[in-house]
Amino acid sequence: MSIATHFRVADEDTLNRIHEATLDVLANTGIVFQSEECCNIFKEHGARVDGQTVYMPEKMVNKAIESAPSQFEWTARNTERSITVGARQEGIHVCHNNGPIYIQDMDKGRRLGTMTDLANLYKLAQQSRTCGIVGQIPVEPADITHSLRYLDIFRQLLKHSDKPLFGYVGNREELSRMFDLVRISLGADLTDDAVFDRHRIAVSLNPLSPLQFDEIPCETLLHFARLKQPVMVLTCAMAGVTSPVDPMGTVVLQNAEILAGLTLAQLVNPGTPVVYSPASAVPNMRTASYITGSPVSNLINMVSVQMARELYNVPSRCMAGLTDAKTPDCQAGYETMQTYMMLAMAGVNMVNECYGILDAIMTVSYEKFIIDDEIMARTACALKGLEPLEPGFSVDQIREIGHGGSYLMHPATMKHCRGFWTPDVSTMDSYESWEKKGGMDAARAANAKFKEILAACPDSIIDAETDQALESYIRALK
Repeated sequence: MSIATHFRVADEDTLNRIHEATLDVLANTGIVFQSEECCNIFKEHGARVDGQTVYMPEKMVNKAIESAPSQFEWTARNTERSITVGARQEGIHVCHNNGPIYIQDMDKGRRLGTMTDLANLYKLAQQSRTCGIVGQIPVEPADITHSLRYLDIFRQLLKHSDKPLFGYVGNREELSRMFDLVRISLGADLTDDAVFDRHRIAVSLNPLSPLQFDEIPCETLLHFARLKQPVMVLTCAMAGVTSPVDPMGTVVLQNAEILAGLTLAQLVNPGTPVVYSPASAVPNMRTASYITGSPVSNLINMVSVQMARELYNVPSRCMAGLTDAKTPDCQAGYETMQTYMMLAMAGVNMVNECYGILDAIMTVSYEKFIIDDEIMARTACALKGLEPLEPGFSVDQIREIGHGGSYLMHPATMKHCRGFWTPDVSTMDSYESWEKKGGMDAARAANAKFKEILAACPDSIIDAETDQALESYIRALK
């Protein structure tokens, strides 16, 4: 029994007014696409195009919304790990991070990430009980600088995870090579597009707020949509900087950018899965810098999640589990739980930037990765709600035990007592027991836990022959 209702920020009338305002922006202000190919696609389908500015008629946008699927199956290399995304999914799908530059732990402090750190984060995600989707670049490997580094990064992903894959944006050549590596990992020929008859790999791409798509996101969207691979249009506008200072104005601008990407994907290949991905924020207005811990930012994106769920009937994804804290301290804990729980209660289908994020997505912490895994597990338990363990809500037991009795040794207690949720790094021990075990706080317990997990991880989860084929492909290009 999941929770009976979602947390709603806006009423139905407000949602409809946002949609009408969005259609006005798309039709009369337009969206800039820095791609001649994209402009021609819009023109061929009846949109007015002036230079690089595309003006989308209401009928085109609404038809695209109807064409976008309400759910899709995301096939993992290990098909037992495949997931359903959208209308009938269970729980929330949690994705890996993307974008941090620095890595941090209690032993070595904050430093630039390396390829070893990148592989470690893929390994931790593979072992995580809550992370269902792995990919992107959870930390930039500063020790790899050559022009084909993206292939080395993607090879590490394929070596260390068999969960549903997240790819990267790029130009046509880079994307073609990335898709070749997917084919090789599945034992397919490089010319075999039948591999992509299933939804194998998704991508998240960003509009250039306000109201623009530059060349690389355009090429990425076209490449993925032609093979009907899932596309996530993620707007990350800053209220008062790259979008209106009015939070509801930011909702409208964000909605326009996401629907523009959705419309293009449906014109290229109707039925392409598009995940509505709001990620806008209220910045620090004293410095105009990006921050992640404001509850107002969550409210902006919660309205957008409502748009996806209640009006458009498409899957949604949002950044959650974020914090502006610099270490895994109290601030990191309450901001992470705030951002994650608010969006979870709003009914979002997927969340990302959830594992170890600190300092407004600049840094990822090994310890916080483990702590965040527990936060996600706690929230999943809350969203699952309560299922009755015994018939009739245990009325027979209540009658049997009567007044002043004990349920401790009742057969039903013996049957179910080990099934309740328990933490991985938090303590539920008495003070004396906790002290006897070393008296570790959550951060120190997480430090020991991530080292334990990595020590037990294999060097690779793919067979040597497949790994050699990946390496040979990349070496030939180099």
